[in-house]
Amino acid sequence: MTRFLAITTAIVANTAQSAEPGKIVGGADVATMILSTLVVVAAIVALGWVYSRSKFAIAGNRDVINIVSSRALGTKERLLLIEVADQQLLVGMTASQVQTLHVFDKPVVDSSAADAASSSFAERLRSTVREARQ
Repeated sequence: MTRFLAITTAIVANTAQSAEPGKIVGGADVATMILSTLVVVAAIVALGWVYSRSKFAIAGNRDVINIVSSRALGTKERLLLIEVADQQLLVGMTASQVQTLHVFDKPVVDSSAADAASSSFAERLRSTVREARQ
């Protein structure tokens, strides 16, 4: 540890002696520093975007568990209708516990109908926004 400190101190002292006293950092140096920082930030954002896209592409649509419907009962309590292996379960969920309330043999709600209902909401929202703009 002391050897590391001695080497680091020698490098800093050597760098400080070799620097020209009174030299002012020019505009080109500042521009280079800002451009380099922007390139690094852009690379981080781009890699994050690629990672998020690849995560979904790898997973695909192999979801075994689908939430068909959800209903809030309070601030921390919810009822969930979950579809697993062509069977639907009614699940109660609180902040500290998840409990199966009922297992349905036949589907109560068709999951494709639930998807259609959500898309029809999206269409209604789009038409409402279009009407508001006019």
